[in-house]
Amino acid sequence: MAKLVSRIFRGSAAPPGPSPLKQIIPVHQKQAALAASKHGVAISKKHRAFVAGDERWYGKIFDPSSDFILTWNRAFLFSCFVALFIDPFYFYVPKIIYAKPNSCVGTDRSFAIGVTFLRSMADLLYVLHIIIKFRTAYINPSATMRVFGRGDLVTDPKEIAWKYLKSDLAVDVAAALPLPQIIVWFVIPAIKYSTAEHNNNILVIIVLAQYLPRLYLIFPLTYEIVKATGVVAKTAWEGAAYNMVLYLIASHVLGALWYLLSVDRQTACWKKSCRNEAGCNIKFLDCDATPNPIWANATNVFNDCDASDESIRFDFGMFQPALANQAPAQSFAMKYFYSLWWGLQNLSCYGQTLVVSTYIGETLYSIFLAVPFFSQMDDQLLDAICERLVSALCTKGTYIIREGDPVTEMLFIIRGKLESSTTNGGRTGFFNSITLKPGDFCGEELLGWALVPKPTTNLPSSTRTVRALIEVEAFALQAEDLKFVASQFRRLHSKKLQHTFRYYSHHWRTWGSCFIQAAWRRYKRRKMAKDLSMRESFNSVRSDESDEEDETPPKNDLALKFIARTRKRPQNIKELPKLKKPDEPDFSAEPE
Repeated sequence: MAKLVSRIFRGSAAPPGPSPLKQIIPVHQKQAALAASKHGVAISKKHRAFVAGDERWYGKIFDPSSDFILTWNRAFLFSCFVALFIDPFYFYVPKIIYAKPNSCVGTDRSFAIGVTFLRSMADLLYVLHIIIKFRTAYINPSATMRVFGRGDLVTDPKEIAWKYLKSDLAVDVAAALPLPQIIVWFVIPAIKYSTAEHNNNILVIIVLAQYLPRLYLIFPLTYEIVKATGVVAKTAWEGAAYNMVLYLIASHVLGALWYLLSVDRQTACWKKSCRNEAGCNIKFLDCDATPNPIWANATNVFNDCDASDESIRFDFGMFQPALANQAPAQSFAMKYFYSLWWGLQNLSCYGQTLVVSTYIGETLYSIFLAVPFFSQMDDQLLDAICERLVSALCTKGTYIIREGDPVTEMLFIIRGKLESSTTNGGRTGFFNSITLKPGDFCGEELLGWALVPKPTTNLPSSTRTVRALIEVEAFALQAEDLKFVASQFRRLHSKKLQHTFRYYSHHWRTWGSCFIQAAWRRYKRRKMAKDLSMRESFNSVRSDESDEEDETPPKNDLALKFIARTRKRPQNIKELPKLKKPDEPDFSAEPE
């Protein structure tokens, strides 16, 4: 009972006794104290890190509402982002040495030591977070005894430990385990000769699997900070930096994974050629082994897997640029920023520029990146569209459609490049040209026509001229088939589909760029007129002053005439031809 009273009236010198002289706090003072504590003024006791109770250092319990816990949550959230940034560096540990007469794949040991040290420091912070959570009190909202509308503050170490064991301990331990260190320093060296082709795959699986609990920890930490302060970032700049860090981490992970899979793809080519060559042993490809000198001088394994040679049979797919530039053999700074640039580029365009091979890992990676127009549709609708798609093959120089001709089909590019240009109906001085690549589509005017509640029989006119730059392979969706499928669009009620259509529509992109350019020219014209007006006013003042001193100021008259003529000049500037806003597809429900 004494413990219960102490928990309710924490901070008191002693539990209340039978004396009736106990001071009663008025209601208005209680409300003022609560309001002051919310705004963080001096009445609040958040500066106190520990709750009242055991005075021994190892028996103290942290107050969950204290400034110390809030500061620790912020610091640990920052360390979580740092840890998420450190983990993908393990993907840069494998390296390739290109040399004559033979090349090899190995491990950058000095870099691995540095990454292991940083990762171990991050793991210690996770362990420290676990210890702090074992010693942090929690509020029991289901308690019958309440203090000012809040639940009972539980400070018993056994109850705290039991609650932590049942809730978050498993996730915290999974995030703190040194799994990549074990894989890099113990597992891979032990199995590199027996199942060498799976080494990188094991590293990828372990690092990405542990990435999930580490990423998950960010959300409860953010929730605790928001609950205590109302916001994660105190200023708009901090909020922008927070979002930028998330984007850079995603690009960093994709780039590092691309680098590791590039090394794996080069190794796979070497092993395939080695198996088909007499006298070759897989161990010869490892930098820690000494190859047979006779084999090293006579082998064709490395010539058959030269990514810069376009005549070889092996398809490196999306890893060809990295291997052709020998990125795995460069210094860390060069290969890191090269991979980060690749990650930023393909994350921003959703991997639409990737050219992949039949390698299943590469294909799945590209599918993960790709978020095309059809990603906003459900499976039933996609099946209906796929059943009506027909393959199309266009030779180089073929005109798919000309500007002003009726659009009879939508074309989705699988392979090749198309040139899409427009003159905005033949306007003088207007020309826009873009290149359509795999993942793009043309004929979007047909979608707007098909999605109106009652489409007319007349097909829409094309706003662009589309020509094949090289041989193009694509899928075509005819007008009647699209009209049939379009009836299902209006039942989706999806604003995301409308925004996605605008994003991928080159007609909308052209209109948007012309709209921005016209607005910019209007701004420059107004600014020029304002500057000329100020110059004219300044010269007028000087002219008045000179009139008082000299009755004949011919130079000022000439200057005023020149400024007046210059001021009128912007009105004669040719306006940018106005581009008609594209028709917006009707994604609303069909009226009953």
